[in-house]
Amino acid sequence: MEEILQEALQEVDAQIAQKTEQRNKLDIEIVQLRGTRIGLQNAIGQQIQSEMAWTDLVLAALNSYPAGQQLTASEIRDRLQTWGYTFQGIQNPLAFINTVLRRLVDRAVITRSQAGRPFRFARFGRE
Repeated sequence: MEEILQEALQEVDAQIAQKTEQRNKLDIEIVQLRGTRIGLQNAIGQQIQSEMAWTDLVLAALNSYPAGQQLTASEIRDRLQTWGYTFQGIQNPLAFINTVLRRLVDRAVITRSQAGRPFRFARFGRE
């Protein structure tokens, strides 16, 4: 009986992991669509709150990795560049990303390593 319950538990854990991965992929797609929307709004002259968009993009980059995996600002920048973001108009992308990350840490949305440089950031697990 216990063996059957252990197998059922493993199956449920596998389903949770699969659904979490699916949700993370959807989160990324949604943020990318929001970025496209912002670009379209800019093209037609609508004012938007770009700071919110960049916060969402940085979170999406963190969400594209497993919970707890620590990333540097450079790694986050590189991930965003693979998605097609050029940081046009931003003089220092790493400083900009670090500012966004610091604000997310201050709001307790993500964690930051306490030791060593460069700082490493991670999202909290979501299960």
